[in-house]
Amino acid sequence: MADRLCHEWTALDLLAAFREGSISLRDYVDALLEYGRALEPSIEAWAHHSDEVVRLQMQRLDEIRGSGESLPSLFGVPVGIKDNIDTEDYPTEWGWKPTEGRTPSKDAFLVYKLRQAGALIWGKTRTTELAYMTPTITKNPRNLQHTPGGSSSGSAAAVAAGMVPVAVGTQTNGSVIRPASFCGIYGFKPTRGLISNAGLLTCSQSLDQVGVFARTVSDLAAVSEVMIGGYESDQGGLVFPMSLVDASTQEPPCPPKLMFVRTPHWEKMDSSARNAFEALVEELKDCMVEVELPEVVSRAEAWHSKVMDAEMSSNLGPIVKRYGQALASTKTMSVIERGEAVSATEYLHALAGLHRAAAGFDEFFDHFDAIVTPSSLGAAPKGFGGTGDPIMCTTWTLAGFPCVSAPLLETEDRFPIGVQFVGPLRQDAKLLRTVTWCVQRLTTGVTS
Repeated sequence: MADRLCHEWTALDLLAAFREGSISLRDYVDALLEYGRALEPSIEAWAHHSDEVVRLQMQRLDEIRGSGESLPSLFGVPVGIKDNIDTEDYPTEWGWKPTEGRTPSKDAFLVYKLRQAGALIWGKTRTTELAYMTPTITKNPRNLQHTPGGSSSGSAAAVAAGMVPVAVGTQTNGSVIRPASFCGIYGFKPTRGLISNAGLLTCSQSLDQVGVFARTVSDLAAVSEVMIGGYESDQGGLVFPMSLVDASTQEPPCPPKLMFVRTPHWEKMDSSARNAFEALVEELKDCMVEVELPEVVSRAEAWHSKVMDAEMSSNLGPIVKRYGQALASTKTMSVIERGEAVSATEYLHALAGLHRAAAGFDEFFDHFDAIVTPSSLGAAPKGFGGTGDPIMCTTWTLAGFPCVSAPLLETEDRFPIGVQFVGPLRQDAKLLRTVTWCVQRLTTGVTS
């Protein structure tokens, strides 16, 4: 197909080719469907996918092209949607057997926006049970004996395998950044609140955040830009759109200043991952300095735990009770029981920590463009008894900062390790620009 295979196309390259007419949407879709059919039995990334549903969506896109109007910003781009996000043409079952067959009557708001932008909703990617910690059956395309991470397991695996160029996930602790790291792709969690959570399974209303998986920074920007804004927040304020694609590809006015933090969990990391990061620090020593984290970080993890446990217990507890507690996993029941034990005073104190955690970094972001830190404790663990430890994401999720995991490092045995870039609130475009600069610097040696 043209000059590359169907699974090699990025979202923005696809759009350019469709606009030029150099490839046919129908030919591309046929090829990608065939490619996915061959891989899915071994990876099991999809909870729901239908060739027929994809082709029905193509009919509307054919009408758009036939109208002669300019093509929308994601015309013909296949997007995977995590199975905790409502879709009207696919079931949304939350990764849990008792809710099999659950069929929403309308799309989540972010899905509606993706359709309006011309995206093809390719299917529903597998999630862990109720988007928490109990693993699903999805395998890591980098090594089928290893976990892809969670809870956005299928979204990360589908993109890493080339089944779709982009996919949407969610993060309450580390469910976008960690799977991106394990699967060797890019993952982006925008500033909390920029993308509407309407139509999503609520785990923790204070912590749940939507994220994107892709194979390039530009694709992260393109899909996120479509989903951001255009709604009224729970506090009554309007959330406005944000320009990401153009801003993320611009040359910075000067080389970014980076701060590297090991976090209190440095010694828990695999030695291979630590060695890789030590080499990274040396490589970027002209623009990056190591900084000790502020005191507030020592309390951030406890605050996150209290908020997440209390809110997940409140939100998931009634669902589990309705369908039968005996059908829920030990991990799901444990978080519900922990949450029931959190007092109102503990919860409110921890909830105030969201703002305190973010404010604790104000001084640092006055001097640095981004924080650089590991995305995970190491490469994807072998086996499927768990999805890996999210601890390297906890502080940043609590604070609501925008985060990107970039596939820039490897272990000695060639397993991917993500580098996590963290930026200040609502400076998402600047963060993506900084990541682009760093990727170019590390892959080409150009410092510009």
